[in-house]
Amino acid sequence: MMYCVPLGDHSLLIDFSESKNPLKEIHGLSKLLFANKPAWAAEIVPGLDSLVIELNYEDRMPKIVREEAVKALEKMDVQLQKQKIHERGTTATHQIQVCYHPELALDLQAIATACSLSTEEVVNLHKKNIYTADILGFMPGFAYFSGLNPKLRLPRLPSPRPSVPKGSVAIAELQTAIYPRPTPGGWNLIGRSPNALFDVNQDPPGLFMAGDEMHIEEISLDQFSKLDATTSIKVTLPIKHEEKNRACIEIKQSGTFTTIQDQPRSGLSHWAVGPGGASDFYALQLANALVGNNLHAAALELTATGPVLLFSEDTCVAWVGATCSGIVDGKRIPGNRPVWIAKGSTLQFSPLDPGLRAILAIGGGIDLPTILGGKGSHISADIGPKKLQKGDVLSLENPKAALNAPYLRELYQKNHLPSFPRWQVRSPYLPSQAIIQIFCLPGPHLPFLESKDQELFWSTVWRVSNQSNRMGIRLEGNFKIKKSFTNIPSQAITFGTVQFPPSQEPIVMLSEYQTTGGYPRLAEIIKADRAKLAQVKPGNQIQFLPIDLEKADQLNLESIAMQISTLNSIEQLLNTGIKRA
Repeated sequence: MMYCVPLGDHSLLIDFSESKNPLKEIHGLSKLLFANKPAWAAEIVPGLDSLVIELNYEDRMPKIVREEAVKALEKMDVQLQKQKIHERGTTATHQIQVCYHPELALDLQAIATACSLSTEEVVNLHKKNIYTADILGFMPGFAYFSGLNPKLRLPRLPSPRPSVPKGSVAIAELQTAIYPRPTPGGWNLIGRSPNALFDVNQDPPGLFMAGDEMHIEEISLDQFSKLDATTSIKVTLPIKHEEKNRACIEIKQSGTFTTIQDQPRSGLSHWAVGPGGASDFYALQLANALVGNNLHAAALELTATGPVLLFSEDTCVAWVGATCSGIVDGKRIPGNRPVWIAKGSTLQFSPLDPGLRAILAIGGGIDLPTILGGKGSHISADIGPKKLQKGDVLSLENPKAALNAPYLRELYQKNHLPSFPRWQVRSPYLPSQAIIQIFCLPGPHLPFLESKDQELFWSTVWRVSNQSNRMGIRLEGNFKIKKSFTNIPSQAITFGTVQFPPSQEPIVMLSEYQTTGGYPRLAEIIKADRAKLAQVKPGNQIQFLPIDLEKADQLNLESIAMQISTLNSIEQLLNTGIKRA
C-alpha cells in the first residue's frame, strides 16, 4: 500500500518503501496515471521506492488540488489492488541488439578476469537474462535495468572515463544500462548497441519507460556497423543561417554563457528530460511582454557578461533580470524597458551586477525549430540550440511585429534610434542584502538528522561556490555532520531541491536539473524564491529559512498575483499610444 505526503510546495511523494514489491506497485500506478493522465499531474517520475507527481495548479488553490490528487490516488491504489494491473501482461517488451566484440566491449576482458569467468561465459550470462527498467535518469533515455546475473556483479570503475561512446552497454553492481549518447561514465563496458534509445524526432522520444522489459539479441561487429550507420541522431542544433535578405542578429562576441531559452518543456521527466527553460522564468515573461511577444517566446539568457550583437534590421528589444546597461553607438541605455535598435547598430552590455542572469527578448521572436515542444537550449541534455558562439547568426521571425503595439509604434523613431522610454519595470529579484534569505520547506530526509544538526542546517550561512551552473548551485559552509546518511534510494528531484552529497556541501538544483537523484534531500525551495536562485552568483551568501506549507502557498500566490499585475499593466500600456500613456 502507498503512503502519500506533500513534497515541498510543488509535488506529492508516494512512498512505497513498506511494500513487499515497491517497484511493481510504482510501475503499475505510473502506467495507470499515464494511461489516463489527470489534469493535476504535470510530471510523473518513478523512483526506486517512491513515485513523485509534480502538481499542476493552473489557476486553482494549491490546497484544493492536493486534496483532489490524494483522493484520486487512493482510488487508483484500490483499483490496482483489485485488478492487479501491474502484472507482467501489461509490461512493454523491447528487443535490443548488442555486439560483444572486444573492439566495442572495452572492459569485457577485465570483467571476465574480475569475475573469474571466460569472456564467452560473461556474454552468455549477460545476454540471456530478462531486464526490467527500474527508473530513468542521468540523461534523456538512460534507464537503470535490474536483472543482472549476480555472477557479473562488479563495482563502478575507480575513475570514470571522460567519454563513453554512444550505445555502450554497461554493468555496475546488479544493474545494466545503455548510454544513449556520448558522456563521461564510470560503469564497466560490456558491449555496444546500435539501437536508438532517445530520438527527439519521434513521438514518444524515448524507447524505455520505467517498468518496461529488455531482451537482448547478440549481433556481430559487421551487423553493428551497418545498423549504427543508420541511427545517427542529432539532438543539438548549431545556430547557423545563410539565408540572404533575412532579418537577423549576428553574434560578434558570445559573452560568458549565452543560451536561447523559453518556457520549460513539460511532461517529459519520465523520459529523463528535465523541463529546463529560463532560470528566471518571471524575467522571461516580463521581457517578452515589453516587446509585445508571446510571454513564452524564445529569448536570450545572458550570464555574468552579455554578448555583443549586430542587428541587420531595426529591432525592438528588452532585457530584464540582473542589472546591466546596454551600450549602442557609445550611448548607455538602462534595462527593464523596450528599446528600439537601429539597423547596422551593435548592442553590447555592461557586466551584470547585482544579479547573475538577464533575459533579452527580441521583438517578433527568433526563428528556430520546435523540439519536444520548445525552442530553447537544454545544454545538459543536448537538446535544442547550442550555447551561442562568435559568428552565429540568429534569424528573426518578424522584427516588424512590435509595430503592432500602438505604444511601441509611437516609440519607434526611425531617424532617432536608439529610442526608449524613461520608465522601467522592476526585475523579479535583485540581490540587495549581504545574506540572501531563501524560504524552504523541510525535505523528506531532514528528519534523519539529529535535532541539533537540523538547527545548525537552518542557521548556517552558505557561500555559493564557483562550481555552479544551470544544473545546480554548489554551496560551501561550516555545516558538518558526524553520522553519515544511510543509502537513499533514487527518487525524483526538481528545481529547488537541496541535495546533500557525501562531500557535505549541498547542491541546489537549478533549471537543468537531472530528473532523479540518490542523495538525501534536506530542503525544497519554494517556487516564489526560484528567481533568487537564478540571480545568486559565486561568492554570494545565502541562508535557508524554514516555513510551513500554508505559508509557502501564500507567498507563491502573492508572487503570481504581483507578476500578473505587472504583465497586465505592460499590456495595457502597449495597447495605448504615448500621448495617452
